[in-house]
Amino acid sequence: MKKILMLTHEFPPFRGGIATYACELAIAAQALGHKVTVVAPDFGEDLTERDRATYQFTVRRYKAGVYSRRELLPLLIRSWQWSRNNNYDVIHAIDVPYVMGLSFVNRFRRAPFVATAYGTDILSMPNSKQAKVLGVRNMFSFPSRVFTISRFTRDLLVDRCRTVSDDRVLITHLGVDARWFEPARKTDEALVKLAIPKDHKVILTVARLDERKGHRTVLRAISQLEERLRQKLTYLIVGKGDDSSYEQELQTLAGECGAKVIFAGGITDDDLRALYAAADIYCMPGEPHPKKVEGFGIVYLEAAAQKLPSIASAIGAVPEVVLHEKTGLMIEPGDVKSLAEALTKLLTDEPYRRALGEAACEYAQTFTWKRCAEKTYGL
Repeated sequence: MKKILMLTHEFPPFRGGIATYACELAIAAQALGHKVTVVAPDFGEDLTERDRATYQFTVRRYKAGVYSRRELLPLLIRSWQWSRNNNYDVIHAIDVPYVMGLSFVNRFRRAPFVATAYGTDILSMPNSKQAKVLGVRNMFSFPSRVFTISRFTRDLLVDRCRTVSDDRVLITHLGVDARWFEPARKTDEALVKLAIPKDHKVILTVARLDERKGHRTVLRAISQLEERLRQKLTYLIVGKGDDSSYEQELQTLAGECGAKVIFAGGITDDDLRALYAAADIYCMPGEPHPKKVEGFGIVYLEAAAQKLPSIASAIGAVPEVVLHEKTGLMIEPGDVKSLAEALTKLLTDEPYRRALGEAACEYAQTFTWKRCAEKTYGL
């Protein structure tokens, strides 16, 4: 058994990829017999009772929200204080701010810690003004071990951070929570709730309304489908965004594509599982972005847990979670014609679509948080 301290600025009730990683890894590590303590913000609430009722590990909250520049001094103070605590066998910097904070501490005295790299954080390091001021622009050089969530992320880290040696980097693929495999309930109700006709095929995208997620590529591809397919087709978009110009572009394309398009916004996990089960294709053909990368792509596996095949683009780590012609289909980023052909294939060949979905579900079962925790903490 190890005593593990996890430091993060993102943790439930905040929703996001890093928050999910921190929470699921803590749950899995505790289940393996480790003693886990998570240090996380309170997001302006008293979460004491909620944490006690929800988690079997210890959660220590501090007054803050998601990391911002004004949090730098409190971050450094917390990093210094926790790094001096000898009660833990492992101190794990879950997010970049704590990698930066603990790296700064290590400039003055040895304070061993491990860290996780996701992808976009690697690209942002050279341009971080705070890291430059603190003298830790190569912050991933300081941890004794760096965990990367995919082979793609590992290669990106080694390429961009030449001071990080291969022997200190370990790939720890993320997991898919068991609840995504549970039989979905009330799938018909989910369709009725969104006014989706029962005889429609459903294409689903679950992602932030961000231009790199490929919504517009899907809408343009739908407009190229035969009319007979578009007449009985619904494109369901789940997710929110904060780019009003991009949202307006999507609304315009939706009005021109010739199929039913629904912007569902944010929904609960239970409702989302029902929509995965009710849909026919998961489609998120990402587009390249100069400042962001797809470090893993867990949403493809969550869809696969309900036997939903995916259509995706060969960017970032996506080829590690969607296997071309085995669990889904891959296209080149932004290739509208190829996407239209892939959609046509899956919409018209039901046996093939079902076979891909079955294989996708089997593949998704190989990604577990238990396995992630075992590799991360050395069991």
